[in-house]
Amino acid sequence: MKKESIRSHLSPFSIFQKRHTTINHAFASAIAPNGNYKEEVVAGAIKFLGQDPDKDLFCAYCGKPAETWDHVFNLVKKFRFSGYGHVIGNLLPCCKQCNSGKGNKNWMNFLSSKSGSKKSKDERIKKIQAYIEKYLPEELSYEEIKKRCPSEIHKYEMLKDEIFALMKQADSVATTVRAKMKYYGEN
Repeated sequence: MKKESIRSHLSPFSIFQKRHTTINHAFASAIAPNGNYKEEVVAGAIKFLGQDPDKDLFCAYCGKPAETWDHVFNLVKKFRFSGYGHVIGNLLPCCKQCNSGKGNKNWMNFLSSKSGSKKSKDERIKKIQAYIEKYLPEELSYEEIKKRCPSEIHKYEMLKDEIFALMKQADSVATTVRAKMKYYGEN
């Protein structure tokens, strides 16, 4: 870490800029389909990945101990629900390093770019691809949701816009408070 990295911590915080992505993600997650936890289905999916469902799991991308679950296909695309949800075929055991490193990248491109033998990466890609084909339901596009639930989605989008407008108002009030308070350390 370099000393310059402190700069972002010393600048004014913007609720809207810092949480815009979080709010979009929350709205996408709320309408995303989710699977039901069924012990035998989850165990079968984990076995399909070549792991023992009764033991600690390993990252599907690198093989290190898993610490979280990665959404293979992101929940958000262009600030809206992507069409993929919280379902078994879209969730893989993952280490935090791979989850963070993958971010919103395509899973296959991410895996291909990792260090390691080509053979090992190709085996992982083949296994994950087969897992996705077996367990991932068909994509449900945002446009299809809008067709099926037009008035609800319209209201949903209006509520999200209201939240963003309130966040911007709060940023404006915070700017005024900081200016009036003239906190120590400000020049």
